[in-house]
Amino acid sequence: MGACARSWFTSLWSQGCSAECGKGNKTRTAVCLMDHVTDLPLDSCEGERPAEETSCDSGPCRNRIEWYTGPWGQCSAECGNGTQTRNLVCMINNNGHMEVVDKSKCLSLPQPMTAQTCSLKPCGVQWYVTEWSACSGSCNGGYRVREVRCLADNIAPSDHCDPNLTPESREECNKQPNSVPVNCPSCSDQYNNCVVVVQARLCVYTYYRSVCCASCSLAHVLRKVQSKHRAGGRGSRGV
Repeated sequence: MGACARSWFTSLWSQGCSAECGKGNKTRTAVCLMDHVTDLPLDSCEGERPAEETSCDSGPCRNRIEWYTGPWGQCSAECGNGTQTRNLVCMINNNGHMEVVDKSKCLSLPQPMTAQTCSLKPCGVQWYVTEWSACSGSCNGGYRVREVRCLADNIAPSDHCDPNLTPESREECNKQPNSVPVNCPSCSDQYNNCVVVVQARLCVYTYYRSVCCASCSLAHVLRKVQSKHRAGGRGSRGV
């Protein structure tokens, strides 16, 4: 039947130019078809592949306000998740002459991102810690604690962290004596639920007596006053 026709087919050029002003591009798609139906590999058609991009000009740019971004900076973490930032400036384009203007002039335009996450390589297993707890004593020494865990990249518990690099999970705090009032904080409550601590009679424990110092001290004074009143009442009745 003879050789089948293999021809280049192109779509129509895109109607809009890629640039709203100045020079830009228009695009189209080129395909190689046989019998106007079958899509063949691009090297099956004879002749040069038709261009799929052409230049266009939307006219001079006059007083056009645009956001311009700088290159992304270095990742903040050498391994694992970090962040990287870039500079953002508002510029006015007047027929090729660029000038930096106040950012407020670009507020009506969509603002490009100035920060994004980045990851250079996995960290492997490493130690993780929580924040330190409140000190167990406001003066004359105390201690604070935190949780320490060895985790892998998928945040799964691991036993492969270097034991010699284990962070401290407990340390002393508020070592200054009561005789130095300038450096010693006043007796105060460190928690919002100290009323419950008093009601549950937990002030007998050093930790709760420290973190609920004001409430426990007040409760102690009230108990002494009540004890004196009860003792005085019994003495009057005896007389």
